[in-house]
Amino acid sequence: MGQQVLDRLGLLAPLSAVSRPVSRIHLRNAAGRELLDFGYDAVPGATAALGVHRGALFSLLYDAVRAREVRIELGVPVIGVRPTSRGLTVETAAGDHSAYDLVVGCDGSRSRIRRSMNVTVRDRAYEYGALWAIVEDSAEVGVGAGAPGELYQCLRGTRDYLGVLPTGQGRSSIFWSVRQPDMAGVVANGLEAWRAAARPLAGRFEPLLDGVQELLEATYRDVVVRTPYRLEGAGAAVLVGDAAHAMSPQLGTGTSLALADAWTLHHALATEPSLERALASYAARRARHVRWYQWWTRLMMPVFQSELTPLAWPRDLLAPAVMSVPGMTVQMVHTLCGDRTSPWSVWRLPELG
Repeated sequence: MGQQVLDRLGLLAPLSAVSRPVSRIHLRNAAGRELLDFGYDAVPGATAALGVHRGALFSLLYDAVRAREVRIELGVPVIGVRPTSRGLTVETAAGDHSAYDLVVGCDGSRSRIRRSMNVTVRDRAYEYGALWAIVEDSAEVGVGAGAPGELYQCLRGTRDYLGVLPTGQGRSSIFWSVRQPDMAGVVANGLEAWRAAARPLAGRFEPLLDGVQELLEATYRDVVVRTPYRLEGAGAAVLVGDAAHAMSPQLGTGTSLALADAWTLHHALATEPSLERALASYAARRARHVRWYQWWTRLMMPVFQSELTPLAWPRDLLAPAVMSVPGMTVQMVHTLCGDRTSPWSVWRLPELG
């Protein structure tokens, strides 16, 4: 889905040049039992995912904005918005910045814009997050042709798992599941202690562990809003991406959902006759799509990252059998492509005409 948006913006080709196709998903447990192993080619015509560093995607979008001569002000710490007679005033640590017809809040899962809009229904931190690092994964470090093109994950119960994801040309991200309260302790124990715990799960990617120089913390939230926008007098605010619907990255669709939000908001503003109707159209168009992925994420989290260790036994026993049911692999690929609203329906980008 994200690739479709970038293609319409004329940015897919340069993104692909700094990305690596991820064509397979491979999941096993620590005992070596294969739980999932399938490719995007299970669906004829399906487009493989792109593994890319977030900084590369940001730079691409940032350069495109600058090329369009959009005014950018950096170093302005926004703390919220409030309605005034002039429109919606942006509040900063140094005082009011200015008033606008529309403020778009794209400030992530801990959004201060969302908090000031008073539209939050749920904002809960997940107990589990991840420690991660980006490493070189060329043939010189011993991985060779094994790393490109595959998302690899190995599970031990529901508390531990190691993942390896291609992240651009010659680089991969390594992520290690850990409870948020335990992250500081794992880091303090040092890299050698972490490597000793991770090696039994790394399989053929074990050489990559020696390339880890620092473990960074990633924490996740489950966010639901009553509505992603609010009209107040002469101004309005609207939320995009994690600010509107943060969720665990289990399905890897966060960036695609955010890009779909941005494109849909753009379409609504360009085609509706008023700001009020544009924001209502944006909210209505995005609701089913976002809800489907929120539902699936909540369903998967206890099975992959939780203290409910007994869930690992039926998971490991049933996963291969479930995936052997005709049509299940196709459904899984469709879900990972990021365009589902149900098992039978697809969400499509609106056309500008």
